[in-house]
Amino acid sequence: MAEALLDVVFKNLLSLLQSEFATISGIKSKAQKLSNTLDLINAVLEDAEHKQVTNNSIKVWLQQLKDAVYVFDDVLDECSIQSDRLKGASFFKLKNIRICHEIGMKFKEITSRFDQIAESKNKFLLHVGGTVREKSIEVAEIRQTTSIIAEPKVYGREDDKQKIVLFLLTQAKGADFLSVYPIVGLGGVGKTTLAQLVYNDHQVSINFDARVWVCVSEIFSINKIMCSILESITRDKCYYSSLDVIQRKVQEVLQGKRFLLVLDDVWKRNQELDFGLSHDNWNKLKSVLSCGPKSVSILVSTRDKDVATIMGTCQAHYLSCLSEEECWLLFKQYAFGDEKGERAELVVIGKEIIKKCGGLPLAAQALGSLMRSRCHEKEWLEIKDSEIWTLSDENLILPALRMSYIYLTPTCNDTRNYKGKEALNRSLVLHNNRNCREDKKET
Repeated sequence: MAEALLDVVFKNLLSLLQSEFATISGIKSKAQKLSNTLDLINAVLEDAEHKQVTNNSIKVWLQQLKDAVYVFDDVLDECSIQSDRLKGASFFKLKNIRICHEIGMKFKEITSRFDQIAESKNKFLLHVGGTVREKSIEVAEIRQTTSIIAEPKVYGREDDKQKIVLFLLTQAKGADFLSVYPIVGLGGVGKTTLAQLVYNDHQVSINFDARVWVCVSEIFSINKIMCSILESITRDKCYYSSLDVIQRKVQEVLQGKRFLLVLDDVWKRNQELDFGLSHDNWNKLKSVLSCGPKSVSILVSTRDKDVATIMGTCQAHYLSCLSEEECWLLFKQYAFGDEKGERAELVVIGKEIIKKCGGLPLAAQALGSLMRSRCHEKEWLEIKDSEIWTLSDENLILPALRMSYIYLTPTCNDTRNYKGKEALNRSLVLHNNRNCREDKKET
């Protein structure tokens, strides 16, 4: 989706605006103007994503936007490279002046391209939504996970939970080395929820002296993980700036303790993702945590099999999709709740809708939240028969999630509706960021 692409380049553009290179090279004013143009474009993207289903002209416009964003991303990469190269050098040498001039010309060209895209959007009568800045803040908050189970009731995961609990209380407990159990599965399949169930299990809680939950996501920060450990165990804010001091403090507080660490949503480092998991940073963290025999068990959730290979000390637990009946129970929980009666005609339509969620609990939850505010049979049929279900999945985003993202509007009076939107946003962002990188790599 173009919105995720814009989010990535906008962050890089903000970084460029704050650099000395932007000022001395003379591109700061151009960059600021381009920033404003991107805000105007992004404000209508949500409506454009919706309307492209039935309007091919908007679909073409979105593709033109994506192409321009890829070009702009390359320009920003070049700016970053030249900025690093020219640090401490004189900008007034002929070669450096020429480089700055070339970059200035590229900025002028890409600015003109975005100006044309911004102008052409006006003929589509698109409605205005939020800005890149607002959405960036929202995304950062939404993607955080905690150890608290948000679901009123979890379906279809009891066997998975018992298998992991059994491992932690038997094999891991008797091991003479650090034990790492990976949970692997598709985005939206319920890896975080399963980890929460294990983390909050009574037998687990009484068999570990300390438990810590860390949402890792794209940035595998050793400092963040170790500070989370210290803050969770000592209940004091971690202010240490020295890595060596933090490492020694962690070993000190873990000494003699039986300790469970959950690392949720771990990503692997690649060419585009500089801060994901690598063999090197995992070995550094592992050396700190291996401070005593039988002391630490780690539960890792990830979409990436390579993460499980790098970190795991046992066979990974591959989490399967829910059955159609389990998806229906989850959907029903959100669509009808306790206070809304199950009308027979809506149940029939709902069971047809749930067949389209692919067994993903996030999709069932999002669709249930979507239908909660719709009381008429006509509204349910509109969702069931929507053209969105027939879209090709070229971005690997399930039509169920796209459907819910387009139609679901959070309201202050409907907590489950809002949580459904939050969870859905988190999944879409994760899908989009990864797909954007893969698409760019292919081109």
